[in-house]
Amino acid sequence: MNKIIASCLLALSGSVLFAQESFDDKTLFTVADDTVTAGEYIAVYNKNRNLGEDIDPKTPTEYLDMYINFKLKVHEAKELGMDTMPGFTSEYGSYRDQLAKPYLTDKDVTEELVEQAYDRMQYDVRASHIMVAIPRGASPEDTAKAYGEIMSIKSKIKKGASFSEMAKQFSADTYSAKRGGDLGYFTVFNMVYPFEEAVYTADVGELVGPVKTRFGYHLIKKTDERQARGEIMVNHILIIANEKSTLEQKEAAEKKISEIYGELESGSDFETLAKQYSEDKSTAKNGGRMFPFGINKMYIEFEDAAFGLKNPGDYTEPVQTEVGWHIIQLVKHTGVADEEVAIADIKAKVDRDERSQQSRMSIIKKLKKEYNFREYPKVMKTAFSQIDESFLKGEYMPGKIKNGSKVVFEFANKKYTVEDVITALSKKQGSGNGASLSTALSGNYKAYAEEELVNYEKGMLVKKYPEFRLLSREYYEGILLFDLTEEKVWRKSVSDTTGLKEYYASHTDKYQWKDRYQAYVIDAASAKEAKKAAKMLKKGTAMNEVQKALNAESELNVKIDSSIYEAGTNKIVDGVEKTVGYTKPMEVEGRFFVVGIIKIVPAGGKTYEEARGLVISDYQNYLEEQWIKDLKSRYEVKINDSVLEKVVEKLESDS
Repeated sequence: MNKIIASCLLALSGSVLFAQESFDDKTLFTVADDTVTAGEYIAVYNKNRNLGEDIDPKTPTEYLDMYINFKLKVHEAKELGMDTMPGFTSEYGSYRDQLAKPYLTDKDVTEELVEQAYDRMQYDVRASHIMVAIPRGASPEDTAKAYGEIMSIKSKIKKGASFSEMAKQFSADTYSAKRGGDLGYFTVFNMVYPFEEAVYTADVGELVGPVKTRFGYHLIKKTDERQARGEIMVNHILIIANEKSTLEQKEAAEKKISEIYGELESGSDFETLAKQYSEDKSTAKNGGRMFPFGINKMYIEFEDAAFGLKNPGDYTEPVQTEVGWHIIQLVKHTGVADEEVAIADIKAKVDRDERSQQSRMSIIKKLKKEYNFREYPKVMKTAFSQIDESFLKGEYMPGKIKNGSKVVFEFANKKYTVEDVITALSKKQGSGNGASLSTALSGNYKAYAEEELVNYEKGMLVKKYPEFRLLSREYYEGILLFDLTEEKVWRKSVSDTTGLKEYYASHTDKYQWKDRYQAYVIDAASAKEAKKAAKMLKKGTAMNEVQKALNAESELNVKIDSSIYEAGTNKIVDGVEKTVGYTKPMEVEGRFFVVGIIKIVPAGGKTYEEARGLVISDYQNYLEEQWIKDLKSRYEVKINDSVLEKVVEKLESDS
C-alpha cells in the first residue's frame, strides 16, 4: 500500500514539475526576434523585488515596462554587433569565469578548508622567516640556485648560526630582515597558504623549510602562539601630525591632544569631544566610531593600545602613529566571530586563496569519472619522444609529427591526438621551473588535459544549472547595456555642450538657489572667547590670525569656518535671524557659537556653470527617454497577455 501511495505521489509530483517547466518556457514577450520567457521574468522580478522594495517598490506589471525597456536596449546592442567586439568578449569572459568558479570546486573539500580556516582563526601565530627570492619566469638554473642558497643558510643555522643574524644578512624580504626576520603576529589568510600551513602545523620554536611559495623559498621559525585577538570596535580622536607637518604644526598637535586628554580626565564626554575636535572627518561626525578591525589592519601602536583596553568606556593616553596623535576608547571587544557569522566571509576568502587548488583537484577527479576520461600512456610516450631538451629553454620547434592522428586522451566523445598534444605543449615550453624534461612534459601535459576538461565543463554549466544560466545572461546583458548606455547617454550628456545649454535654457525654473548667506561660524569653548573672535573679525583681522591669537593658551578655544551657506545646509546658520551682523553667543552641546552674516544673497536662478552638474543629470534622463521612444519605433514589442496574467497571479500570490 505504501509503495502504491509513493508511486502516485511521485507521478503527481512529476506531472506538476512538467507543467511548471512547461509554463516557465512559455513566451511572455518578444522584442523583435528576441524572446523572454515567463520563467526568466519571474526569476528576474523575484531577484530585484527585495532590492527595490524599500526604495521604490514595483508591481509585476510596472516592473514589466522597465524590463521591456531594458531588453530593447540589449537588442539594439546586439543589432549593432557590440556582443562580438573584442573588448566585450574579453570582459564578459572574465566575469563568466568568475561566475563559474563555485561550480568548478568540490563543495565537500571546500567545507573542510573552511572548517580548518575557522579553527585557525582561534589563534594568532608569530614567526620569523628568511626568504631567497625566485623571480617570476625564473630559469631552471635560477630556481636551482635559489634552492641551493636556502639549503646553505639552513645548514649554517643547524650548525649554530643565529637565525636572526642570517635573516639580516641574507633574507630578500628587507622589511622583516632588519628585525631579524620577525613578521609579528598574524592569523589565517594573512599569509599565502603554503606559508600559513607551515606555521600553523609547526611547534613553537621549530625550524621549518624550505617552504616554496610564489615569492621564493622560505626558512620559517615559529616563535609564539596566543589566543586570537579577534575583532575590536573603538572610538578615536585624531589630531593630524604626519611627515608633511611642520615642526610648529607637530608641536601644536601634541599640545592639542594633551588638552583634549585633560578634558576627558575632567569628565567630558568622549564622543562629544570627538565630534568637536577629531580631524578624522570620516569618523568624527559619529563620535569617533570606527569600523570593527582585527590584527594587522592598523598601525601596530594603535592596535596594541586598542587591544590593551579592558572595559567598554576605557580610553588610552595619547598614542602616536605615523599619521598623528590618537586617543582611543573601547566600545566592545567582539573576539572571534561565531562560526555561523564568519562562514560566508571565510568561504569567499577560501575561494580566492591558493588552498582552493585542493578543491579543484577533487572536482577534476569527479569530472574525469563523469565524462569517462581515458588516456593512453603508450601513445603519450610517442608524443613526448618527439620533444627534445630545447623545450626547457623555450626553443623547441615541432617538426614533422609522427603518428599525429593517434589518440592520447579522450572524454565526452572528444578526442585529443598526438598532434594536438605536441602543439599544446609547444605553447607551454620554457615553463619547467627547474624540472627535468620528462617532469616538465608530464606537468604541462597534465595541466593541458585538466584545462580542456574544465573548459568543457564550463560549456556545460548553462545546460546543467539553470541558476548559472540566469546569472551569466544577467552579466552578458548588463555589460552590453553599460557599453551602449555610455555611448548613447553618459558620454553624450557630458560632451554635448550645445545640447546641455539648450536644455538648461528651456528648464531654468528647475535650477534655482534658495537664500544664501556669506558668513563666519565661530565655534568657541566659552561665550567670552566667542565674543572676542567676533570682535576681532569685525575689525578686519584675518580668520587664521584670530584663531592663532585666541588659541595661544589652548588649541581648543576657537575654531572658525567661513563659507557661503545655502538655506537648509547648516543647522547653526539656519537657526539664527537672517540679518547682516553678528549674533550673540548660542550654547550648543557645550560649545558656544556666533554667526557673523556678511552678505545675504537672495534666492534666484543658478547660472549654467553653477547648475551644470544637475543639468547633466537631467539631460541624461532626457536622452534616455528619447532613446527609448526611438527604440520602440524601430523594434516591435509583443506581449502574450494570457501568459502575463498567470505570471502576475503567481508573483502576487508569492508576495
